[in-house]
Amino acid sequence: MTKFALHRFFPALLAWAVATAVGAQERPAPIRARAPAAVMSFRGADWLERPQRVEEERPAEVLRVMALEPGNVVADVGAGSGYFTRRIAPLVAPNGTVYAVDVQEEMLEILAENVREEGLTGIVPVLGTDVDPGLPEGGVDWILLVDVYHELSQPVPMLEAMRRSLKPTGRVALIEYRVEDGSAQSIRSEHRMSVLQVLMEWEAAGFELEELHEFLPRQHLFVLRATGGAAPQPGVRHYDLLEAIENGVVEVSTATGGAESVALTLRRTRPEDLVLTFPVGTYFEAPGAPGDMIARRDGWLLLLSDDARPWSIPARRVNHSAPPPGVRDPVVVRSADARPQLRDLTWLFQGLDIFPAIAPTIEELSIWIVAEDLGWEDLSAHATANSVHAANAVALASAHVNAIGVDIRQKRIWAERSNFVPNITDQGLQRIFADLERN
Repeated sequence: MTKFALHRFFPALLAWAVATAVGAQERPAPIRARAPAAVMSFRGADWLERPQRVEEERPAEVLRVMALEPGNVVADVGAGSGYFTRRIAPLVAPNGTVYAVDVQEEMLEILAENVREEGLTGIVPVLGTDVDPGLPEGGVDWILLVDVYHELSQPVPMLEAMRRSLKPTGRVALIEYRVEDGSAQSIRSEHRMSVLQVLMEWEAAGFELEELHEFLPRQHLFVLRATGGAAPQPGVRHYDLLEAIENGVVEVSTATGGAESVALTLRRTRPEDLVLTFPVGTYFEAPGAPGDMIARRDGWLLLLSDDARPWSIPARRVNHSAPPPGVRDPVVVRSADARPQLRDLTWLFQGLDIFPAIAPTIEELSIWIVAEDLGWEDLSAHATANSVHAANAVALASAHVNAIGVDIRQKRIWAERSNFVPNITDQGLQRIFADLERN
């Protein structure tokens, strides 16, 4: 098999490593905060109208969830070319209004041309700002955000402004590409969000979850309402997994492991709809001989009935030499804070785009450097066994470790760098180690 050359697949990652790895041991661990993505330019409007979007994003099914009626006032925030705006307008006609909000005048011009061509009425283009969508206070029945919330550069004032614009019975339909399960792997990482990330930010802004739908192939669909607003139906309670276990909200009837995942089976103990979440880096301890596991993504699970639900959690092995837990080996759920360096490392990987064929290898090497201080012999053997260029893989894993605030020069692999530094083929990695030598 041909060994993967790291520089062929993710030069942007290597550029990031060059910018962050050197001197990282003098900085604290990275802040666990989401960085907003850049706003999609109006020059990409054609992509918003791609034919595949009907199957990928199922707009008719999304709008059925919203159950729009004639006369409704709807705000399509981040309307773009009007893909959803133009589908909403006939549903709220003849007396309804659709506010099509965007921060780019050029995008609104494209939208207006599309509206004219289709002969639609009741659509009001609105040029918003990064802190205010420009909606009438207390006048909106529904706000729709499709793959746009993650681009808001000022989410706190924007959420407050949107909250003010809702009627007491108003709702928000929020769609974001998933982080957790790999279904949106083709979408850049900064354009994906987890259930945990969304709920942490929206709950802090005074919203609560009413529904969570997962019928879309690659996206979450949240229905949210302002806390304390009119509630025609009970909402979905949000619990941290550990909190739910400790407070008896759920029972973990089985807990087993595997080579790349941890499998839990959970049952709720009270008749309320709930969603469980946990952060990347949550630790799964395997008492006895098997090795421990660590979650490589944020996790979520909906419990809408009293039936037991299986939960397969993507995870990495923490122990190089110990086998992963087997189907009969129990594991104990621990906080992500139980191993802070590993927590920060997995948090870092969740926010990076790494070619899927080599991601497991790079992540495992990095984890083993932190957890077990492995040297060149074990690390290079694992890379070679997975057809990854050993010198580049070990160098990049070392750069990741250094970037979270662990001084790689205090690790065994630094003392053994003569085994791989001369064989690094990527110039970016060569510069990293040259700079580390000088510092």
